[in-house]
Amino acid sequence: MSLLIPSLPDLDSHWSRVAHHLGARPDTATPYPGSGGHTRSGPVTTADGEPGWLRIWCAPRSEGAVWEGPALAAHLFDERVPRPALLAEAAWDGEDDDRWAVQAHLYERLPSPPLSPEPVLLQAPDLPEQWWADLAEAVAAIRGVPAHPERTVVDQGYVHRVPDILPEFAAEDLTVRHWETAHGDLHWANLTAAPLRIIDWEGWGAAPAGFDAALLHAYALPVPDLARRVWAEFAGLLDTPSGRLAQLAVAAEVVQAAEHDDTHARLEPFVRRHLGTLL
Repeated sequence: MSLLIPSLPDLDSHWSRVAHHLGARPDTATPYPGSGGHTRSGPVTTADGEPGWLRIWCAPRSEGAVWEGPALAAHLFDERVPRPALLAEAAWDGEDDDRWAVQAHLYERLPSPPLSPEPVLLQAPDLPEQWWADLAEAVAAIRGVPAHPERTVVDQGYVHRVPDILPEFAAEDLTVRHWETAHGDLHWANLTAAPLRIIDWEGWGAAPAGFDAALLHAYALPVPDLARRVWAEFAGLLDTPSGRLAQLAVAAEVVQAAEHDDTHARLEPFVRRHLGTLL
């Protein structure tokens, strides 16, 4: 018996229409597709003549943590967390049978591109000391926001299931005793260099303390100099019981994802090598 999967709405058309609805002019004929085909994004010029970036995505329901993430982040995180300003948003039901809901966010355009087109870097970027200081301040500011009761990046249940993925840690006490707010997807495709901006705020929420540092370190492992710099910058978070559990949770996520995409498959051997230092 086959399952009928609803076809995705025509996001290219939606993207152009919502740009005009928000008073913006598309600067490209065709927006860029995201992974999985559920998103479109591209450059626009706002009604004020400023460069903007319009992103839309579709989901089965117009609710939930991911749906509410960007607007809530814009409200809760202050200027110590550098990110593109959210200028406007819109949401509407999908096409005829309402099987999809579509959401749009209009941001100011980034002054520089992300450090990498994918989460893993292939070589160490030339980043000034001030960039690292700004990143450390941003991570501290994110951690300082009280955990939101309805937002979770990683929960205790997932951490307890780590041995299902990494059986060498089955004898460990995996109880997380320190939880904090995390961006949740702090990798090199979500950071810019000149100046620092942190993008992609859909999935932020509670995680074991040190989770953002652990994720950034994991995605730096193929470049040893960069991994050492990340560790040196965030050793106070990583070299703790909660930071160790955060590293295990990140490693488990990478190993799981390696079964489905090439990026994580390439990263997995480096992560497994790092796990040897945690045993």
